[in-house]
Amino acid sequence: MYLQEILEVAVGLVFVWLVISIATMSFQEWISTIVNLRAKNLKTAIFQMLGSKNLTRLFYEYPLITNLYIRTNKNGKKTRLPAHIPADKFAATLFELVIQAGTDSNPVQEITKELEKQLATIESPEGQDRAREDWDSILKTARNVTSSGLGIAALDTLKLQLQTYGEKYPEIKPTIDKLLLQVDDYYGQFAEKLPIGSISEPDAGLALRQFNLGRLALEKTNPRLGESITAIARQSEGYGLTGEQAATATRLNLESWFNDAMDRLSSDYKRHAQLVSFIIGIILALSFNVDTIHVATSLWREPILRQAIIAQVESYTPPASSQEGSVLPPLESIPALQIQLQALNIPFGWTTAPFNTEGRSCSLLPFQQGKAWGIPSLDGEGQAICRKLDNLPVDIYGWLVKVLGLMMTGAAAAQGAPFWFDLLKRILSVRSTVVNPVEQTPVG
Repeated sequence: MYLQEILEVAVGLVFVWLVISIATMSFQEWISTIVNLRAKNLKTAIFQMLGSKNLTRLFYEYPLITNLYIRTNKNGKKTRLPAHIPADKFAATLFELVIQAGTDSNPVQEITKELEKQLATIESPEGQDRAREDWDSILKTARNVTSSGLGIAALDTLKLQLQTYGEKYPEIKPTIDKLLLQVDDYYGQFAEKLPIGSISEPDAGLALRQFNLGRLALEKTNPRLGESITAIARQSEGYGLTGEQAATATRLNLESWFNDAMDRLSSDYKRHAQLVSFIIGIILALSFNVDTIHVATSLWREPILRQAIIAQVESYTPPASSQEGSVLPPLESIPALQIQLQALNIPFGWTTAPFNTEGRSCSLLPFQQGKAWGIPSLDGEGQAICRKLDNLPVDIYGWLVKVLGLMMTGAAAAQGAPFWFDLLKRILSVRSTVVNPVEQTPVG
């Protein structure tokens, strides 16, 4: 019986919610852009994956990632972290960082700081410089041991260089002797754990050998990440691949791992964004007094108001601010929202009226004695007056209804403008199939 009226009220309500949602989304995008929220959430997610602040720093300093930084020409503005990292760039960067973990975590590298202090005891500055140059050569050899597939010859070359170094500089020979034992233990355990064929066979692939060394090193320095990387590497081994094919499969598995993490991040971000949208929607509803219950009641009682809104809805096109990625600052969003709400002719906003303060001063914060709560203003003659809101509820029931109406507006804003725009089109489609008895042409 009242299907047409119900549909028209639904159209009006959904349209109001759409307008509020667009303003809410604009505010949220503006806030996210200012604080670079997406980029910070992404960095937090990557830190949770890598499990190390230092490794996360190295990840963001890697050239493939620094090229994604958002740069600005404005003075005083720093480059901003990327809000999005392609999965292939993540995989390539992490693959190289794992390799670096294997080449930089060896005992020769780790003892460098201790050795630097001992080199400072050499009396001759020229002798200190020569000792440092010789040590740099040893460091280079240690990094390149993996290039020969951890072959015995490469390891013997490194040990021979260390022995020669200890004999050349007797002051640090005890340290070198201790280091030789560590080198044997370090590379020996990796040679035992690496798959058969990855140590000496040239076709096994240099990149994969270095990657395997790195993941084994991570199992000591970063056990959680090391276990994850090992599980990913075993997937490639399970395919029966070797060499570069296995390395490529490993990168693809790293991409899948990253994509799974980004899916979780996206779900968490949407839940957080919905909460923020609800809060912003409540603030806007309270600021403009957009009470869903009051709007629905007014639309039900006034057919002319419903028809006016229907006419606007049928010719409505969402503004650019409702499109994902576009951002309007508050100074533009607030006036735009106010204009759109006024154009609907629905009852919204707070109304004020002057009142007698009985000699007390008018104040928005009447915490001091002798002050009355009100909005300081001027009358038509320029005289100071005090105004108060005159459309507030008068009893508890009225306040409960008012609060519920504002909460409903905030909850509607949290659903997002795309949701209400799609629903609005569906309701209009249903309404177009319903025959209005008033519009029906009599037969005969």
